[in-house]
Amino acid sequence: MYSGIIRTTGLILALALAYFLAALLITGQGMHQQIMPFWAPAGIALGAVLRFGPAVLPGVLLGNFAFNLLIPLTWNESLTFNNALTALAIGTGATVQAGVAAALLHRFKSLPLAPKSGWALLAYVLIAGPLSCLINSTLGTSAVYFINDAGGSAGFFKDWLLWWGGDSFGAIVMAPAVLALFPDKAAVRQRRWPLVIRLLGVVGLVLMLNHLLMLRLDGQLRRDFQRDIRLVEAQIFSAIQKNFADLAYLGQRFAEPGGMSTEAFRERVEQLTRDNPSVRAYSWDPVVEVEDRHAFEQMTGAMLGEPNYTIYGESLMPNDPLIPVQMVEPRALNRKALGFNLLSLGDRRRSVILAQSSGQPVVTEVLNLTQAPDQPGFLILHPVYRLVGENGPLQRKRELTGFMVGVFTVSQLIDGALNGAGITDVRLRLTEQEAETPFYSDFPDAVLDDLIGHFTLQVGQRNWQVEAMPGPDYMAANPSSNATDMQLLLVLSAVISTLLVLSMHDRERVLMDEVDRQTQSLAFQARHDDLTGLPNRSHLMETIRQRVLGPDKQPFAVLFIDLDRFKLINDSLGHQAGDRMLQQLAQLLSRHLPKDTMLFRMGGDEFILLVEGDVQRASVEADRVLIATTLPLDIDDVRVQITASIGISLYPAHGDDLGMLIKHADTAMYRAKAQGKNRYVVYSEEFTDQAFHSFSLEQDLRVALSERQLVLHFQPQFDLKTMELVGTEALVRWNHPTRGLLAPGHFIELAEETQLIIPLGWQVIELACEQMKRWEQQGVDSPCVAINISPQQLLQIDFVEKLNKLVDGQGVTRTSIELEITELMIMQDPDLAMMQLHRLRESGYRIALDDFGTGYSSLDRLKYLPLDRLKIDQAFTRDIGKNPKDEAVILTIIALGRSLGIEVLAEGVETEAQLRFLTQHACNSVQGFLLGRPIPADELFVGV
Repeated sequence: MYSGIIRTTGLILALALAYFLAALLITGQGMHQQIMPFWAPAGIALGAVLRFGPAVLPGVLLGNFAFNLLIPLTWNESLTFNNALTALAIGTGATVQAGVAAALLHRFKSLPLAPKSGWALLAYVLIAGPLSCLINSTLGTSAVYFINDAGGSAGFFKDWLLWWGGDSFGAIVMAPAVLALFPDKAAVRQRRWPLVIRLLGVVGLVLMLNHLLMLRLDGQLRRDFQRDIRLVEAQIFSAIQKNFADLAYLGQRFAEPGGMSTEAFRERVEQLTRDNPSVRAYSWDPVVEVEDRHAFEQMTGAMLGEPNYTIYGESLMPNDPLIPVQMVEPRALNRKALGFNLLSLGDRRRSVILAQSSGQPVVTEVLNLTQAPDQPGFLILHPVYRLVGENGPLQRKRELTGFMVGVFTVSQLIDGALNGAGITDVRLRLTEQEAETPFYSDFPDAVLDDLIGHFTLQVGQRNWQVEAMPGPDYMAANPSSNATDMQLLLVLSAVISTLLVLSMHDRERVLMDEVDRQTQSLAFQARHDDLTGLPNRSHLMETIRQRVLGPDKQPFAVLFIDLDRFKLINDSLGHQAGDRMLQQLAQLLSRHLPKDTMLFRMGGDEFILLVEGDVQRASVEADRVLIATTLPLDIDDVRVQITASIGISLYPAHGDDLGMLIKHADTAMYRAKAQGKNRYVVYSEEFTDQAFHSFSLEQDLRVALSERQLVLHFQPQFDLKTMELVGTEALVRWNHPTRGLLAPGHFIELAEETQLIIPLGWQVIELACEQMKRWEQQGVDSPCVAINISPQQLLQIDFVEKLNKLVDGQGVTRTSIELEITELMIMQDPDLAMMQLHRLRESGYRIALDDFGTGYSSLDRLKYLPLDRLKIDQAFTRDIGKNPKDEAVILTIIALGRSLGIEVLAEGVETEAQLRFLTQHACNSVQGFLLGRPIPADELFVGV
């Protein structure tokens, strides 16, 4: 009796130890904290109960409970009551699961090493895995999800599914190995080692593949996280820039004559606060001279309805003026700030001086906010200037009139940036440059150093060092972290492999038949498209090879068929509807095409049709396909009609291999699309020549930019009253090493298509600045130089900063540069363009609107543009004396410029009659071939 108890106790302890050690070895096979796939201990438990009986079930509970108590400690967590309760629930579920599975297998005589029949093996797989494993997957996932909530969940269903698959893997694959290691029959004992080796080989292979998968997904997770960090950086930068833009807009309103009323200020701040949760306050702080203090206090008190309004806080230096808070919103939360003098505190005074000297917004040190004492915040001081002087645009000066001040919370700014990026559970830690402690952090106590991203934010005149790390929910939600599908596929593969191993000896014939069937199926699938059943690319390659290498080389045609606007079907009706349409279209074409043709699906909405014969036969079949594709199809109760574009190449005229034939047919197909779609085009060698010419020119242009082959010619601009040189326009030319000097018409359009226009534009600006500096060194008093700016360049968010850095670095005066924009440029993104133009004006540049009258822009928007000059397009100038309507447009533009105080310049003046007309009607200035063609810089001032 005692020996039996001792034996049972030993078995229980041995099972508990084996369960515990197997659980430790299996950790790290998944990427979620709670769920560990390929749960081999489930099979150890089931195998032990099948072999030694239900008396060993306490060992399952003991081993599982011990392991799940240890897990929180490996995550740097303290042991809590919830941890213990979760461990008990999971251990109970594992015990019940092993006992139920063993009872059912005995009941249906489906023991894996002694099946009653072939069907019994299938019953074993179903009972040991999917059926019985529902118990612990449901109980354990519920305990982890609702009791422990350790973080990193991929969602209840996915966690449950992975748990269920992992237990199924262990029960199905490991239980037979345990039974083979501890057999109770001599027959089995004699054959057990090959069986054990095969079963453990399945386990090892699956775990190795899973390990490789985890390594790949871990690398992908790191790359995705770095990508998301760049996105977070961009979102935070964008949010800060939005704050700068809002302050600039409010400051501009206060710089206008008459300033901004308290009601308008309150309404605008309420709108900005609704749109930007990080805002805590906006205030207007004008510059007030000391002698004007009393008058300012009385005027402000009456304007705000605050009779007790006074300026408090004396300036630190005797020569300092006062910069008091005149308006602040929301006033109820910030009433104490009214009248506060920015120059009364040392840090505020330093920020004011820095903002005034740089002309740029300045961010103060991070501080505690009275409006939100539990959150760090910061102030942005935005200097506001107004233009003074009446001697014309070039002589006007800027005068500091005050500061727009914004108060913002760091946490709300970060939350808004993360929400804008669609990213959850990324932890950030922000530190002022050279500071030892962060001013903001939601990092946990335990930090994974290898998953921390770094970047620097330039906020005003300060640098913030930002560290970011993913939280457990981010890691679980990230697509690269979710290996559920692949792991379930590996589980399925392991189950199938185990079933094959177990039935190998007594089901060899069935297995061979199944292998033959699978082989045929795989061979068919390898040569046919899964969606449509049509032959695929591999089949096409075999067919072409046989035709080309065979003894009877008959001519044939390759028709490359591409559906027009098929993406619209997927986007509007969904990809499933698109798949059904492809299936119906494949069936339709197969019915309408002759039997001596072969239709292949290349992928997506692309098909290949092989047609016997010459170009006439190919044209007939192309027409047949075009007609067939336009027949209506019913997709999900929607009547759909579509067209196709077809390119045709001929064998052997257009190639003697599949690659060349498809390439030429594809080229012809794109030509058909360019000609309007729903047609066919036969390949011609000139198509390739044109494509090569465009490609070659693009490559040459890239070399030209790197080798600075671009040169500038300058066309003079003359004042019509004095006929003196008042300006010049920089026009780019390309000094091509073999084609000579190329005008912009040869390469500008290509540069815009290939996005090379941005580096080209910067090189033009750099060349212009270099030339202006040379003129200055030569003692030439050069006039203002006009430079054309592309839309892509203007709409870059950092365009103004880069331009200022380039111009200042060359030592060129900003007021000597006139930046030409077009109406079309403004219409692409009016708000951003308007903001950029005002920033350029504040930076000191002149702004000209080129090709005026051709872009249909709004006159209402025109009055807000900070323009110095309107340029009448030469399309109107050249018809002076010929078309009264064009003359009327010119007179209207001149009158509009005069009323808005904007200079008007006429382009394209080529005749004396045009010059007389413009002079008579008081146009300010002109340029054109009559007075001067574009010439190199060294010829511009010859004889002047």
